Amino acid sequence: MQPYKYHTKFRIRTVLLCLLIVFPFTIISANPAPEAGYRLSGTVFRDNGLPFEDLELLLFRHTGSFQESPPAICITESDGSFGFNAEKGKSYVLEVRGELGNGRVYIPAGSYGGNPSARLDITYPVTEEIVILHTNDQHFTLNKPHELSKKISEIREKYENVYLFSAGDIFVRHPLRWIVNGQFMRDPAWYGERAMFMISSMNELGYDLMTPGNHELAYREPYTRLALEAADFPILAANMEITTDALPPFDDYVIFNTSTMRKIAVLGLTTGDAPRGVRELDLAETVRNHLFLKDSSDILVALSHLGLRTDRSLAEEFPEFDVIIGGHSHDLLEEAITVNSVLVAQAGGNPHIVSDNHPVYLGKIIISLENGIIREKRGWVMTISLCPSEINP
Repeated sequence: MQPYKYHTKFRIRTVLLCLLIVFPFTIISANPAPEAGYRLSGTVFRDNGLPFEDLELLLFRHTGSFQESPPAICITESDGSFGFNAEKGKSYVLEVRGELGNGRVYIPAGSYGGNPSARLDITYPVTEEIVILHTNDQHFTLNKPHELSKKISEIREKYENVYLFSAGDIFVRHPLRWIVNGQFMRDPAWYGERAMFMISSMNELGYDLMTPGNHELAYREPYTRLALEAADFPILAANMEITTDALPPFDDYVIFNTSTMRKIAVLGLTTGDAPRGVRELDLAETVRNHLFLKDSSDILVALSHLGLRTDRSLAEEFPEFDVIIGGHSHDLLEEAITVNSVLVAQAGGNPHIVSDNHPVYLGKIIISLENGIIREKRGWVMTISLCPSEINP
């Protein structure tokens, strides 16, 4: 998206460059630089460490949409340096434009305003990393919650853009498998309490998204709907038509905006045994009807509760997906696999009974962008343990 374009032509460019450096807000904006401001300055380097001159830099206020924020503009000098007037307490996105594409850098509020001598050094092309953490098929078991929470927090502190997804089957539908450490729990009220416990725990861990599994779709009235409605995150099932009040309505997809306003579209796909009021739609047709998401996003993800075999087929048929995060088949892909250029990941799962002995798996995917273009995708599964030294990186 380029809401504003700035062109320099012929020898007039040199004059404009000088004016932009001295009066950046006077030239671009009708509003003068605020008194309570600071100078945001820095240098753009090539990947070999040499300065990058004649690059166009646009500074957007971080308002949620570039269209709402007319940019200030400058051009890097011969030594790669640049400078903007900025407001204290405001977040910004700096876009670096050149022949290799447009890279973006997020500048949180207060990063440089409190230190006049601080400078922002940027390497062009600009690399961004997006992390997706994922779980699947937990089946009423959430062991080692403190260790899991600590690991998730560590990853969130290390990266700017971290998302946490569930690929479904957090409940257990079979009454004969309502077992906790060998003890049968036959009362449906226990199902309701355990379902609410799972959702509450996911809320505390900060899940961003879930697709329901067949164990959620095989509802128990009124408990399944009450628990799912307590979720602080969207629940996606594009290929399911819900006409029963025993389940809440599900969304088809969501679009996340990263700190630099890159767009991540996630399509939810699942499978079920079609209980009353639930109808499974044609999978391929559903995907084709949502391929418009590819054109309107930087990354397209399928959050799937279809099983690994179907995920592989989906990747073969629809290379438009960048990543497929799966569940249902309980496959532990210690390293994510690539099928037809699509990264396919799944993080194991638990048996359909509650036990303190079940391991805790957390999938981690890193998507590396270079000037907004995906250059690398990789994923693996971490095993969360009581001993920090045993937690895989």
